[in-house]
Amino acid sequence: MAVLKQISTGKIVASGIHSMQSAKEVAELAGYADGDYEVVYSEEEITQSRLFEYKEKSDHLFIDYMANLTELGDNAQATIDAKQAWLDARASVKASFPKS
Repeated sequence: MAVLKQISTGKIVASGIHSMQSAKEVAELAGYADGDYEVVYSEEEITQSRLFEYKEKSDHLFIDYMANLTELGDNAQATIDAKQAWLDARASVKASFPKS
């Protein structure tokens, strides 16, 4: 479980946060302004969350990319598009679970 940290004071204000929705609810209950809190995950939680999200959001795109690369070559537009879709999905996962 992650912790909720108030940005303006640097204090950890709650633990047991399991989603952005629960973080928002706790922050609202505590009276914190939108944007004055962040969810902080442990390194292990980040790694596990990324692995789960990669499986859900990007692994199938990597397979698509590899299939296009094998069948069409690296200069084919379909291969270029598939690679970009995969890289975009990976970047989105990394942005959702940044490492400190």
